[in-house]
Amino acid sequence: MKRLLQATAAGALAWLIAAGCASETKHDPPLDTTAPLTPAEEFAYGRSIAARLSRAHELATDARARTYVAEVGGVVAAASGRPDPYDGWRFYIVKDAKVATWSAPGGFVFVTTGALKAAKNEDALAGILAQEMAHCALRHALEGERTTDIRPTQESWPFTPEWGKEAFQQICDRAAEKASAGWTEAQEEAASAWALAALKTAGYATEAGAVPEVRVKRFGEELAAVR
Repeated sequence: MKRLLQATAAGALAWLIAAGCASETKHDPPLDTTAPLTPAEEFAYGRSIAARLSRAHELATDARARTYVAEVGGVVAAASGRPDPYDGWRFYIVKDAKVATWSAPGGFVFVTTGALKAAKNEDALAGILAQEMAHCALRHALEGERTTDIRPTQESWPFTPEWGKEAFQQICDRAAEKASAGWTEAQEEAASAWALAALKTAGYATEAGAVPEVRVKRFGEELAAVR
């Protein structure tokens, strides 16, 4: 099936050149089926996955809570090895009683109201976000996907044939399911190591113990509307 799709793509490109479309002033770079995705490509891929995750859940709209979560995530990001993805980190609060987090490539992170309720202070919130941010930073969602399957059908391209759109949508749907289902044990271990290093650098507590009262108080006040 993939050979058929590749042959179709080659035919479509030949038609475009014959029709004079190759004379356009703006061109996409040649496809590289072996090189990793660029930050821009990773963001475009993750944006499509995030859109699917957003449509499947109701998002909290409380501006104060969303700003606070983003601020805490920003502190973790600044202390990590990937402080600034292509278009920055983006954090969303999902209205769901279960304790869960999700993420998509390029810096999209989702945390449920159930997870916020389970946390007791800002340090715990930072830990929850850091673990999921680690999966983004380590590009776990891209594991098992061939670059050649993603890059030619990226939705941001000016020309995306119908078969390409459908193929890309299937890949994004599968990635969204993987993000919701959870990660492998090896991926969780790698994420934990990344998160622990970032939390320590940021000055957050990484073990049960005394947490500054100011962070406990701020946590309760900022998230009162969604917890």
